[in-house]
Amino acid sequence: MAKLQLICDDILTLDGDGLVCPAHKHLVRGRGLSAQIYDRAGEALVSECSRLPECTIGAARITSAPNLAPHYLLHTVTPQWSSGDQWGAEALVQLRQCYESVLALAKARGLKRLLFPALGAGTNRFPHEIAAHQGLEVLRQHAPDFALLTVCLRTSTALSVWRTVDARFWGGKET
Repeated sequence: MAKLQLICDDILTLDGDGLVCPAHKHLVRGRGLSAQIYDRAGEALVSECSRLPECTIGAARITSAPNLAPHYLLHTVTPQWSSGDQWGAEALVQLRQCYESVLALAKARGLKRLLFPALGAGTNRFPHEIAAHQGLEVLRQHAPDFALLTVCLRTSTALSVWRTVDARFWGGKET
């Protein structure tokens, strides 16, 4: 039975088939969670990523996950939040595409348990309310294709925001 869960924890300590990594377009060590993943995975990840083509905003790539509990890393390049100016609508579409691309790649590889951070809400500055709405809408649509989709938030405040958005738009019901 498919399940979507929202938790507050250290995503790098969790087990799953795939861990979603907010990526730099050249698949090099970025900031925030990306830096933590690259630091833990080490040179093996750097070497594997150097052989992959550039990853555009909204696209996804897959690599092994050396020195991490999940078997794979699903890299996706999230858009920068532009404070809702004239490019804000495009950023929303691109953020949704990040989730869509990761889920399609995971499904094609037969991955069933995925770990997501709050894509876009870290160093790319999407407000959690907006990131939650975009992410949860896509995740809820695709949840039946997976055994477990986990959104792991870094703070209890962020978790509260995601749960509030989930309750407001979807009744907070487990899928």
